[in-house]
Amino acid sequence: MSRFGYLRTPLPADATPQAQADAHACLLDALGIQRAAIAGVSAGAPSSLQFALRYPERTNALALLVPLAYMPRESPPAPPSPLASFMYERAVKSDLLYWLAMRVATPVVVKTILATPPEVLPHASAQERERAVRLMEHILPLKLRQAGLLNDARVAQTLGPSPLEQVKVPTLIVSLRDDLYGTFESARYTASQISGARFVGYESGGHVLVGHHSAVLDELSTLLSDVSNAGNEKGPV
Repeated sequence: MSRFGYLRTPLPADATPQAQADAHACLLDALGIQRAAIAGVSAGAPSSLQFALRYPERTNALALLVPLAYMPRESPPAPPSPLASFMYERAVKSDLLYWLAMRVATPVVVKTILATPPEVLPHASAQERERAVRLMEHILPLKLRQAGLLNDARVAQTLGPSPLEQVKVPTLIVSLRDDLYGTFESARYTASQISGARFVGYESGGHVLVGHHSAVLDELSTLLSDVSNAGNEKGPV
């Protein structure tokens, strides 16, 4: 499923995480699915969290991976570097510029777009290095994602607190300390505000979880198995 502004999903006038959560519910209606486990990765986290808050009766479990999330701060986060600003504001608006950057300045793309320290890749397995390359290439064509990327930036700038104590479903939250998008502390804060949430934090691997992909899939599998087993004990829902 593509969120607002990505691929063939239009960007409406109201493109907030709340409106996106309502669109998720409409999709489930169209598919005839009453309840679901909701997983949100990166900028997909705000609407996933809003779904759990707005539709608790339809949420079996919640997983937030390297999530864009709110946390109270004494001072605003540091602005991006000039190089990162160029990549965000120029390269991601041009398929040609981005393609050239991937070919001649791969570490720059890894650091700014994948938000992953380039030095972690040489120590990763060949499979994980290949996955990072696929993620970089998967962003193309940018013209089909540009509206969504720009909307995510607006959401990030206006993200406010949510009543996290109202989330009552099994919750898994994963982040990495060296995620260059800075999700670690806000992810840990979110987990601390949700009763019973499991927070899994890794020291390195960046925003794309280099070296931890299989472990995170195992965590997700365990979460879903636990929910399924609990449902079986309670009977049909």
